[in-house]
Amino acid sequence: MDSRPPWRDLNEECFRAPETSPYGKQWISDEDIGSVVEVLRSEWLTTGPKVHEFEEAFAAVAGTREAVAVSNGTAALHCAMYALGIGPGDEVIVPAMTFAATANCVVYQAGRQSLRMCVPRTFCSTRSRSRAGLLPTPGR
Repeated sequence: MDSRPPWRDLNEECFRAPETSPYGKQWISDEDIGSVVEVLRSEWLTTGPKVHEFEEAFAAVAGTREAVAVSNGTAALHCAMYALGIGPGDEVIVPAMTFAATANCVVYQAGRQSLRMCVPRTFCSTRSRSRAGLLPTPGR
């Protein structure tokens, strides 16, 4: 049995935390702003023709026949758990550094979320960390 730590495949640089945790950076063009204004001035703020156009364009980029737009990331994650068939007792590995919705969407389907440590530099988990189960699973 290998006694080295599960993250042995990563170098030390991966574990050095950045000075700050970046939240995100948006790229919003004047064309994007114009598109939003166009919708705001139309009679359709929700479920209008732009939603259908977006779904078709997204499906084309994703290489699928269909796509469904939802109101936010939480709803999208919930749809993903449903589509994957996550159900009572299913364990889903979730990174510890994330939004609450990432774990909550598992609970919505009666699954069990299992938190795993993240690499500080990337804020992602690794396969070896996920296998190692470095954080205790709640309720165990």
